Amino acid sequence: MTNPGLAVRPDEIRRHNLGLVLRQVHLNGEMSRAELTHVIGLNRSTIRALVSDLVDHRLVVERVPDTRTGAGRPSHVVGPRHDGPYVLAASIGVESMTTAAIGLSGAVLSRRDQAIDAVGAMPNLIAGRIIADLRHHQRQVPAGARLVGVGVSVPGIVRAADGMIEIAPNLRWQSVPFARLLAERMPTRVPIRIGNDGDLGALAEHVRGAARGIDDIVYLAGDVGVGGGIISAGTSLRGSGGYAGEIGHMMVDPVGDECGCGSIGCLETKIGEVGLLRACKRSDQHGSRAMVDAYAAARAGDPEAVDGVAHTAEWLGRGLASVVNIFNPRMVIVGGNLSGLVELARPQVEDLLERHSMASLLAGVQLVLPGLGGDSSLLGAMEIGFEAMLEDPTSVTA
Repeated sequence: MTNPGLAVRPDEIRRHNLGLVLRQVHLNGEMSRAELTHVIGLNRSTIRALVSDLVDHRLVVERVPDTRTGAGRPSHVVGPRHDGPYVLAASIGVESMTTAAIGLSGAVLSRRDQAIDAVGAMPNLIAGRIIADLRHHQRQVPAGARLVGVGVSVPGIVRAADGMIEIAPNLRWQSVPFARLLAERMPTRVPIRIGNDGDLGALAEHVRGAARGIDDIVYLAGDVGVGGGIISAGTSLRGSGGYAGEIGHMMVDPVGDECGCGSIGCLETKIGEVGLLRACKRSDQHGSRAMVDAYAAARAGDPEAVDGVAHTAEWLGRGLASVVNIFNPRMVIVGGNLSGLVELARPQVEDLLERHSMASLLAGVQLVLPGLGGDSSLLGAMEIGFEAMLEDPTSVTA
């Protein structure tokens, strides 16, 4: 006899199917009903009914295409509403913060980039700035657009279940209930998700960036710190506590410098901002501007900068070889300020990758720059901000 406790109710099936359709529109933008039928695998009448429900909830629009491509009636096209749901996405860095109101399919409705000094800043002050930005964005979005979630990227170890930032070494934050700080200030109640910048960068590159269609990737981004994220078999690799992917804190030099995390000889100390500027004999400088200047000096042939770039590229190549040997990815994406290092010293990095990786694991691995530029983590924050609505589109009232 069937266990009634395992039965799936019709309303649960409907919510699930609505989410399938809405997620396809979110990932792909406009799609015809015929395409949705093919991709999702439901029949045409079911897709038609689901699309009608999403239209009624003011989540999507449906139109008849202007041109015909063949005989018969053209398939209706389904796309996101320009005045539909949006999320507040925020990417917190050590020296800057970006917030944006982003609609379905990644449409940026409003954006604000600002320089900040987040090192040692009170978390409640940063939360307050995010809420102030939200008020700004609410004045910019189309009339009728609805906030449905908040996603925040931070350079630290995050407990996803409740948005607790366990530790963000380069911000000097520890045990910060950041989701709660935001919720206390929010003018409306919406789901709030906090994520690690490396994990979110990997997520965004996987679903809409350089690694779209590739299910085994490693994402590494370096600025002041070095963050990483891993997608294995199409799923984020999180570990037992949700903290996996701290590639920047892989120990590479047992007699190296002390890292902000408290350990010795982390990869971050070699290829992060401080390590690179020190190698280029610019130890009295810091910040992204100093990194740009160091790379420009290397391009111009400045001996100290050339040597510093080569020294840092060697550590990057060694670190990536270890990552390839452990995770066996098909693609390695290097972002942040480390993108400039790859652009300057790609042959050296690739040579070290080849020399220190097992041949069978390196075969077919692509070393690429982010397809989303510097916005990988911001768009990853957008993705987690939309997740609750995509799981249950009926939670959004029309």
